[in-house]
This record gives sequence, structure tokens and C-alpha cells, in this order.
Amino acid sequence: MVRHHESLGTAGAAVGAGVPARGESEAAPRDALARDGFPHRDLKVMQFSIWLGGSPVKGGREGIADTVAAAEPDVVTLSESNQERVDHLLEDLAKRGLTYFGEENPVDPAVISRWPIIEHVSFPSWSKAVVSADGIEIAVYSGHLEYRYYVTYLPRGYGGGTPSPLPTHEYGWKKIPTGPLTDADLIMRLNAASGRTQVTQGVLADAARERFRRRLTLLAGDFNEPSHQDWDHRTGHLFDHHGTEVTWSTTQAIEDAGFRDSYREINPDPVRTPGFTWPSDNPGADVSQLTWASDADERDRIDFVFYHPDERLQLLDSVLVGPSSTIVRGKRVEESGQDRFWRPTWTWPTDHKVVLSTFRVAAR
Repeated sequence: MVRHHESLGTAGAAVGAGVPARGESEAAPRDALARDGFPHRDLKVMQFSIWLGGSPVKGGREGIADTVAAAEPDVVTLSESNQERVDHLLEDLAKRGLTYFGEENPVDPAVISRWPIIEHVSFPSWSKAVVSADGIEIAVYSGHLEYRYYVTYLPRGYGGGTPSPLPTHEYGWKKIPTGPLTDADLIMRLNAASGRTQVTQGVLADAARERFRRRLTLLAGDFNEPSHQDWDHRTGHLFDHHGTEVTWSTTQAIEDAGFRDSYREINPDPVRTPGFTWPSDNPGADVSQLTWASDADERDRIDFVFYHPDERLQLLDSVLVGPSSTIVRGKRVEESGQDRFWRPTWTWPTDHKVVLSTFRVAAR
């Protein structure tokens, strides 16, 4: 969404400090020999929604580059990007002594990589970049899906920007006078009308062809839709779900295709570690810029890093980068869960938090 989604975080680390890891991702060198004798390296993947190139925040453009420079990810999937914003980021990283490559996608979304990009293809709402990491080819899919039909707001008593003539269009993005709408069947029908799942199915079919070519496949982005793992019986009476359980179809389709949600793999409990990525607090922005449902708890996890299992790929960790504070009912508050945050000491450039997942890749 153009005003509506971006972030970054990990437990109080300073710029240049290692991300707290559940595994050994920062304890071992990036290139080494695994116990089985095969060469391996760590692979850091960052999903980063860059909020109009950081323009709503003073120093936001620099903050985007500082975020990447602090974490030094190998691959970054960028939402709310365009060619100019990507060019600015590559230029700003070069000034910091870091070389990254872009895939020259003229429209949102995009991929940048520490390795040269050997192939690029654009899809509706998605971009694919193939990188070669020490001889292992990885197909990386970056998505930024339709922001309208944001029907996660209906149980919270707000319209989700559903277009006419569909039901609930009359509310726009405003508060629903009669209160929350908790009809899960209606919510799923309107969500399907967004086309988010349909365009993702095309990418999933392409990813299957890439795996046939022995390429690893990663899929990340700002989905503007929550996860089916986060809206079940465990959270039905939390976060203003008002008893609603929803099988959100895009993440379900990705899981059905064999992909795994890296953040939920490491942090399986949506109550203790909800992993909310939007809205994020941002000290450089007014609260009114950071919320679209000011009387509700609108927090959701809508930014993801998925991976398809492969004997050459091992998930080590997944954390959030960004402020550990958020917006609830129009107020800045600290997150109450046990998610780990890499809190920035630099200018935070976005209204989302960033997802940073670390893998180990072995050449075998």
C-alpha cells in the first residue's frame, strides 16, 4: 500500500552488530566447510518495504541504505520500489563501500543482490531475479500485492478499500457504523476478489519449473494480506479479531505448494511471537501517517520470507528489524510479545518492519 506497510528490527543491536540468532548464523564465517565436508555459506534474505523511497521521513532515503548496510543481507526483496528508488539505493550503498546488483525491473517490486543477477522476469505484482551464489543458482521472487480489498480490517470495524459494487464497498477505508463484520465466508470471498492469490499461483508454477532446473527458490514480499497461520483459534479473541478465524488464501496456496514460512518456522506461536510487520512505529512520522484504523488494533504480519525445502538449504534464523514499538488504537506502544527485534540506531525509513531470515547454503 502506498502509505501503508514497512519496517525493521532485532533485540537492541547497534549498527554493525550481529543479528541475534537462534542458530549459528553469525557465529561462523560466511564461507566455511560444513561438518559433512561440503563447502557452505550463509544466505541472508531481507524483505523490505521502503515506503515511497523513504520520502515521508526526513533522512528516509539515507535510512534505507543504512538499514541494508547494517544487516548486509545477500538478497533484498523491495516493496514500494521503482527503478529510480533502486538506483538511489545501489548508489547509496556504493558510497558505503557495498556493492549490490539490481535486476532493472522498471516497476514495483524489485530484487537487489550481492551476487550478479543472471536472469530477470517480471510478473503481475511479482518480480523474479536469478542469482548465482558460488555456483548454486537461486530464483528469488519479490512480491508487492494488491493493497485494496484489505479485508483484514472488517473484523476490526473498518472498511478495507473494497471497490464497488462488491459488498462493503460503501465503507471505503472508514469506520463501519454498525461495528465489526466477522463473517469469515464473506471475508474470504472479498479477499479472493483481490486477485492476490491468483497472481501468486502463476509465480508458484514458475517456481516449480525453476526447481526442476535444480535451482533453489525463495519467495518474499509485502502481501497486504495476513497469514492463515495467524488467524486461527489461538488468536481468535486477540488483536481485534473478534472471534474471526480466516484461512487467508495466499499464504495457504504458498504452503500448499510446499514452501515454508521462515518466520513461523523459527517462531511458531502466533500469540507469543506474533511477528507483526505493520503498522510499525516510526519516530520520524506523525501517528496519523502510520495508521488507517485509528480506533482498532490493526496489527498484522503481512511481510514474509518463504523458502522451498531443499537438501542444500537450511533455515537458521528469522528476526524482525525495526522499532520494537508499534501503533495500537492510534497510540505508540511497545510490542507486548516475545519477538526479537534488531532496533535501529539510524533513521527508520518506513512504516513497516523488516523480516530478516538467515539460511545456510551447501554446495552438494
